[in-house]
Amino acid sequence: MGLFRAVHDYMLTRQRTRGFKIIVSVLLVLMVSAYFLPTSIEAFRVQSLEREIVGILEMANLTAGEGAAVEFAEQGSVTIGDRVYKDERLPQIADQFFNDSGELIAAAEAAMFLVASEMPTWVPSFMLEQPDLAIGLWILSALIILALVWNGMTWAFVLVTLGASALTVPFWIGAAIYGRYDSPPNSGMILGIAGIAFLSITFALFTRLIMLLLGAPTPVFAIAQSVVREAVRLKISVGFIVVLVVVLPLIPLGIDDNEPLRYQLQTYLSRSISITFMLLACMTLVLGCATVAFEIRDRQIWQVMTKPVSRLSYLFGKWVGIISINTVGIVTASIAIFISVEYMKTRPAQDAIDELAVRSEVLTARAGTMPKYKTIGPKQLRELVDSKIDDQAELSGSIVRNERTELETRARLAKEFAIEFSADQRKIAPGESKVVTFSGLKKTLKDGSESRLRFLFHCGASDTHEVYPVIFAFPKTGDWTPMQYVPTVGSFLRVPSRMVDDDGTLRIQIINASFDPETEMFTPPRWTLNWDIDDLEVLYKVSDFEMNFFRAMLIDWFKLAFLGVLAVSTGAFLSFPVACMLSFAIFIAGTIAPFLGLSLAQYSPTNYLELVIAMIAELVNFMLNRFGEVRPAQMLVEGRLIPWTEVGLELFWLIVIWSGVSLAVGYLAFRRKELAIYSGQG
Repeated sequence: MGLFRAVHDYMLTRQRTRGFKIIVSVLLVLMVSAYFLPTSIEAFRVQSLEREIVGILEMANLTAGEGAAVEFAEQGSVTIGDRVYKDERLPQIADQFFNDSGELIAAAEAAMFLVASEMPTWVPSFMLEQPDLAIGLWILSALIILALVWNGMTWAFVLVTLGASALTVPFWIGAAIYGRYDSPPNSGMILGIAGIAFLSITFALFTRLIMLLLGAPTPVFAIAQSVVREAVRLKISVGFIVVLVVVLPLIPLGIDDNEPLRYQLQTYLSRSISITFMLLACMTLVLGCATVAFEIRDRQIWQVMTKPVSRLSYLFGKWVGIISINTVGIVTASIAIFISVEYMKTRPAQDAIDELAVRSEVLTARAGTMPKYKTIGPKQLRELVDSKIDDQAELSGSIVRNERTELETRARLAKEFAIEFSADQRKIAPGESKVVTFSGLKKTLKDGSESRLRFLFHCGASDTHEVYPVIFAFPKTGDWTPMQYVPTVGSFLRVPSRMVDDDGTLRIQIINASFDPETEMFTPPRWTLNWDIDDLEVLYKVSDFEMNFFRAMLIDWFKLAFLGVLAVSTGAFLSFPVACMLSFAIFIAGTIAPFLGLSLAQYSPTNYLELVIAMIAELVNFMLNRFGEVRPAQMLVEGRLIPWTEVGLELFWLIVIWSGVSLAVGYLAFRRKELAIYSGQG
């Protein structure tokens, strides 16, 4: 123990010297470069090979019987010179890569399968697939190492590394005994422990860096820096961070690796992002309320306000401090989630279709377009209402007897007719058909890429044990595809780009019938087919997962920033328990506001008390709907695009409007609060 203390004291002293920092920086950067330099070279080699394969496949046509396309479809291989690149699984799913014209529309995905055998095992495949990412990680690793060394954290890094290594020894022994180093729980626990160590040192480093950034001699930054110190010191704040650092790397252990890989990734994204946001949100509300309310309660604020610090600067500085802590937390978590996703996607997929779905349905960013439905015109609506009132003597009589007003009756009937007309647009009787039109698909026409029709139909009793027929026809080409669907279960239909008109419009005819190829007869089913307004959509790729993930975490950061100013503002004029109660109530109301809005659309008050409740719920939904309307985790799980326009709207409403209003309200209440009251005790 005495030896360890002596070494510990020596290292603490030595790591502060300039010579030590220079030598260690050079050595560590060289060690990192010794790994990432050959990794980057291999990544660019694989990328070059992949582009060469893509070029060959894009020029081939299966329908025309061209050699490369036939070889790919029948043997799952491509020949370049005297080298053959092959994947035995490809012939089973070859139809997934070709459209009806025989063109290979997913050449990039096909090339990834073919180059897999050329990837060295000592490099993670996600680095080989993205050379830019390999270089980015190289630079990031070097910067983190330099930051650790020059911030005097070298010895802390060594201790954390040694401690994590010691904790993994039992799992290495277990793996050696059973002869499996890649089987759970051994590999999972080893990676989990390594992840906990990495997140711990990363969070500590980023906290040190944010303290340096807040070191400017201004009142706002000085107050913000004190909030960061307080967060590190308070047990409750540290508790949230510890839970986050420990839970994130261990989430993959709770995911069943027997499920399809796409479901594993979706589960991880959903759990990790949701847990990160909830933990940071709770920490933000508690810390924001505590940092102001406790200083007022304990009269520590006297020491601050006697200095040349305005009350607005005080509140703004507290908010900046909360934002700084959230920035450290969300950046650390984002790095962990991103690396985990990139690692998890290298897990074995159930089959080639599952592996393809990971890239085309989960780790992507797709936009969606809904069909254009007809709307009932005001003249037609007026005629229907007039006809209804004239035909029903009891209804017209109640108006004459003043039992109900004519305006109220007309409004109710107009609403009923509008709903019925809308439902009729999404209903197809047996043997009949409807043409639905989608717009905004010029990108797929330009890129030559396929899109997907997502549909979820209802039929009869919507029994999930039943199967019903449907036919999709494309008026532009005359092609049609018979399919079967299970009610209330979502399905997809591939739509080649040649089905899209030159103006980016796609017309699809949905026929409620079945087709027997032997008799060449169409047979109508027994039941009417229908769908909800958001259950028919065309999806097409517009961006990559990486930038979509960045936008998702940015939106969550905006939400945390709003919660921070909300907590600081309530803590400025309320006691800690009341401030927490109000802040958490607003947070919960904002989270459930979208679900509240859906419920209100189906809610009809029957008395004055229910009317008052409905009005309060409408007010909450109107004021806070924006907070919960955009759910980044769910959009990432579904592979949906989070556009920059949505990020801009979140910035405007959450930061500019809501945060501005919250800060103004908190300042007005704080300005009137008497801080110098002294009870004569203490």
